[in-house]
Amino acid sequence: MTIRPRILGALRRLRTSLIAWSSRRVLTHGRDLHIGAGTRIWAPGFVSIGKCAYLGKDVLIECNAAIGDYVLIANRVALVGRHDHDFRAVGIPVRFSPWVGNKKSIGSCATEKVVIQDDVWLGFAAIILSGVTVGRGAIVAAGSVVTGDVAPYSIVAGNPARAVGQRFHDEQTKDLHERAIGAGKFALSERGYEHWIVEPGK
Repeated sequence: MTIRPRILGALRRLRTSLIAWSSRRVLTHGRDLHIGAGTRIWAPGFVSIGKCAYLGKDVLIECNAAIGDYVLIANRVALVGRHDHDFRAVGIPVRFSPWVGNKKSIGSCATEKVVIQDDVWLGFAAIILSGVTVGRGAIVAAGSVVTGDVAPYSIVAGNPARAVGQRFHDEQTKDLHERAIGAGKFALSERGYEHWIVEPGK
């Protein structure tokens, strides 16, 4: 291995550490978190991220979120609040209306969250609104706008996102996948697209 890939890998790890450190007021995370350049975490309360999660470049997390293990979030994905501004405030232009995430806000809007369960893939530029749960193993197609819950292991696409398929077509394959993940060993690699080294368990 040459010096350059080692330096680039070290810089990527340092950038991830700095983003995580600067977001420490709201962010908790598991081991081997990758955060791409330009990612912004601006949640009013909390963001929790499980182990071995990957956040691509320019990801926006602007609402509370609970993100599971082995989640792949592609570039430019946004997790955003469904009720960011109090547009019902009488006599106040929406531009100047109170942001519901501030500490003076009351009600459920300030505490709504997105839940992304384990082993989920959110495609490029997908938008997930607060109050949504994306079920375990699901795939959200690029550019989708998710306004409602996504069933486990389903594939959704569109605006608003609708089910277009299943990740696995039978329960036996899904069970095999679940067992392999439970027994597997996954190690982080900083070699470009060869990001994960998978060593299935015995």
